[in-house]
Amino acid sequence: MTTDSPLLSDGFQRLYCDATVFALFSVFHPISFARVLPFQSQDLLVDDYRLIDAEEAHLADRNDHTRHGVIDAYVNCGLLPEVEADNVKSVIDYFGADFFELMGLVYANAGMFICALRWYRELIQELETQSPNSCSDNESVYASVGYCLYSLGLFAEAISWSKSCFGPRPMADALCRGLIAYEVEPGRGVIQTIERSGLRTRYTISAPEPADVGQTVSRLKSAMKALAPFQEVYIDWIRQETPPGPVTQPDGYPFKAEFDAGSLLRHKMNLIFATCAQADALIEKGYHLEAKRLLSEVLILEPEANIVAERLKALP
Repeated sequence: MTTDSPLLSDGFQRLYCDATVFALFSVFHPISFARVLPFQSQDLLVDDYRLIDAEEAHLADRNDHTRHGVIDAYVNCGLLPEVEADNVKSVIDYFGADFFELMGLVYANAGMFICALRWYRELIQELETQSPNSCSDNESVYASVGYCLYSLGLFAEAISWSKSCFGPRPMADALCRGLIAYEVEPGRGVIQTIERSGLRTRYTISAPEPADVGQTVSRLKSAMKALAPFQEVYIDWIRQETPPGPVTQPDGYPFKAEFDAGSLLRHKMNLIFATCAQADALIEKGYHLEAKRLLSEVLILEPEANIVAERLKALP
């Protein structure tokens, strides 16, 4: 259903319309969510007193009984099919605070993104309370927040949130890759692999070997150390015109090929789509240079994002 804010029940407003819930959404990602509220006429929601009562009961006292009540309310309101509800109930005793993430997922799947954010906030608060000195983002809930912001059309917030979730390593790595590419691309060289072991990173370059390869490698390593002082850099230079195929490393080899895993890929996707949407809005208003700047930043982080490259090419 769609409705205007004045038509919302007291219970719904109490649970979902408190701006302070979003004011301190995250300790580690201090992004303003001021535009999330109030609800607009086009925003989807379910204002049912049974659902509100069940969610408030779980918020006040998290246990298996209140979790069952929330799942039953979702079924009654058409937010969750009975088959999926039965599957959740069969493992309800395995849930802790991450049940809030499930609640957010139910609402996000229904297109009710403000309601989803309400429950994602509860899990994030729990995570950051448990690890107050850790800025690591290994939880999918942070990427889910970025998706909700993008889906709500809050592109600036989605961009800022996703960038802050990346952390320093992907940003530094993008700059390091750019340095290497600048050095080797004139000779049609490429970065063959990027491998990591803890804070150590090995870049394998396949390119014609310059006469002063030792000095070139030393210069690259010094520049990369300035960009990423926390990273210990190794560079292997393979002298050949055509990059070799993948090599199976022996057992015990301390490095492994770097692949996008965990939530990083989702953060990148959120950033790419939110940036493209924001750039389109800027272009429509005639702000071509600002759109080009946003798109160029994303292309540094994800050079293979063809959707971004195509938009850049189309700009005057």
